[in-house]
Amino acid sequence: MIRRGISVAAALAAFLLLSTAPAGAVKPPKRPLPPTAPTSKVVHADDRAYISDDAGREMLLRGINSNSLVEYPDNFQQTIPMGPADFAEMAALGFNFLRLPINWSLLEPQPDQFSASYLKQIKAIVDGAGAQGINVLVDFHQDRYNKNLRPPDEADGAPDWATDTDGKECTYGAFFTSPCSVAAYDHFYKNDVVAGKPPQTHYLEAMTKVSKYLRGETGLLGLEIMNEPTPGSTNSPAFERQLLWPFYNRMIDGLRASGDRNPIWFEPNMLRDVTDVDLGKPTEPFSDDGNLVYAPHIYTGTFNDGGPDKLRASYEAAVQEAKIYDAPFVDGEWGGGTDEKAESMRALKLELQNEYRVGSAFWMWKQKSGFYNWQTVNEDGSLRDDSMRAQMLSQPHADRIPGQVASTGYADGVLTTVKKGRAGTARFWSGTVVYKGAETLIDKPLIRVFVDGKRVKPTLQAKAFKTDKVNIRGFRVLAKIPKGQHTITLKPAKPVWVKAKRVKGHWKKVRRNGKVKKRWVKGYRIPGRWR
Repeated sequence: MIRRGISVAAALAAFLLLSTAPAGAVKPPKRPLPPTAPTSKVVHADDRAYISDDAGREMLLRGINSNSLVEYPDNFQQTIPMGPADFAEMAALGFNFLRLPINWSLLEPQPDQFSASYLKQIKAIVDGAGAQGINVLVDFHQDRYNKNLRPPDEADGAPDWATDTDGKECTYGAFFTSPCSVAAYDHFYKNDVVAGKPPQTHYLEAMTKVSKYLRGETGLLGLEIMNEPTPGSTNSPAFERQLLWPFYNRMIDGLRASGDRNPIWFEPNMLRDVTDVDLGKPTEPFSDDGNLVYAPHIYTGTFNDGGPDKLRASYEAAVQEAKIYDAPFVDGEWGGGTDEKAESMRALKLELQNEYRVGSAFWMWKQKSGFYNWQTVNEDGSLRDDSMRAQMLSQPHADRIPGQVASTGYADGVLTTVKKGRAGTARFWSGTVVYKGAETLIDKPLIRVFVDGKRVKPTLQAKAFKTDKVNIRGFRVLAKIPKGQHTITLKPAKPVWVKAKRVKGHWKKVRRNGKVKKRWVKGYRIPGRWR
C-alpha cells in the first residue's frame, strides 16, 4: 500500500496523464468454469457479479490484512508472526476473511529455487485461519518493486536477481517516483529478460508454485496477481492497455493452464488510491475469464483530503468499474490513523460496504510499536485504548446468504438483510461484545432472528477470545431461509433475569489421601442477576 508522507501532487504530476485511447477489441464470451471448480467462485446474475461458496451462498467478506510474511528493509518495521491465538481472536471479532500478503523475494530467493519453508509458512496460515472459518486470499505483495529500492521507508516485493534499475539512484523522499523504482517497473512490464527468462515468466512460475502447493485448500479464496501495480514511466491509460492488462492476461492464462480454478484477484493502477478513479478508463473486460475479482484499495480521505461525499463517489466509481470488468468488487485494503476524521470516515466506510454489498479487508492486524500505528489490536492481542476500530470492524453483519444479497444494513442496533434466490442456511455475525479490556459498542449480541417478521430459532456458534488483557465474545448465527425473496432481521438478545436462590447446607463427600470423608458445606445464597 502507499504509505504516509506521499505527495499527492507529485504523484499526479508524475503519472496523471489521461488520454482518449480507443478501446480494445470486443471480448469473446466468458469461459465457463470446469466441473471441478473449488469451494468459492464468481457468479454472474442480475447484472452483477459476486463471490459464492459451494453451497450457493453469496459471501460477504469482512476481514483484515496481516503483513506477517512480508520482507521489509532491515531498518524499517519488523513483522509479528501469526499463530492460533491470532486466528481465534480474529474469529471472535467476526472476521471471515484474511488477506495474506507474501513476497516474491522470500518465495524465490534465487532463480528457480523456491523456499520450502516459506511455502510451509503460507500453508500454515491458510490452515490455521481455515480452522476458525476464516477464508484466505494470498496476495503477491510489492511496494516500490523491491525492498532495497527506497529511502529509509517501506518497500518490498521482487528479489534482487529479478531487479534491473539501470544503475539509477533511489531518490530520498520519492515513494514510487524514485528513478531506480521507475526503471525496475519499466523492465518488468516490458518483460526484458533477467536471469535467463522474461521476468513475467519467472513471476508466473512463482505464482504457479504457490497455486499448486495450496491446491485443494477449501479455505483459499485464490491468488491476487499484484498489490498496487505501479506504473513505471508509462502514463495512463496507455500503461493499463499496453502493459498492465497484457501482464494480467499472461498470469490468468498461465494459472488456468496449470489447473488453478480459484478466483483470481486483480487491482487497478496504484494511483487509484489517491485519484479515486481507475485511470485505465476501462470500457469492457480485459479478460474473458469469468472468475475474476476486482480489488481496488479505497483510501479516500487517507491519502487525499476527501470527505464523506468524495468517499461515496469513490465507492460508486468502483462499483461501476467492477461492472465494466464483470467482476465482484472487494475493497482489498483500507485503513488509517486515529484522528477524529479517520474514526468518522471508518464508520461511513462500513455503512457503504453494506450499502453496496462490498467485501473488505482492513489494513492491518498487528504492528510493532514505533511505526505508523494502523494496527487493529496491539501486539499482545489487547484492544487499542486510542481507537474503536476493532469494535467498529466487529459490528453485526451478513456473512453467507443463500442465493444472493439484495440489500443489507446495520442501524439502530438491528441488522436487516434481504435475500433472493435459492433456499439454504444463512450465516450472520452477531457483533462482538467486549467484556474486559476496552469499551464495547454493543451490550448484547444480535441472536434473535426474524424471517419476514416471524421469529425463528437459530443455531449459535460461539466465538470467544479471553486472556488477561482482553475478553471478547460473539456468535455466528445460522438460520434456515426458504427459497425466494425474504427479509431477515437480527435483534439483540433480550436480557434475562435469573432469580436469586438459596442452597441449603449439606454434607459433601470428598476424597483425601485415598480415603473418602464427609465435609459439611454451609448454606449460601446466589444473588439474582441479568444475563
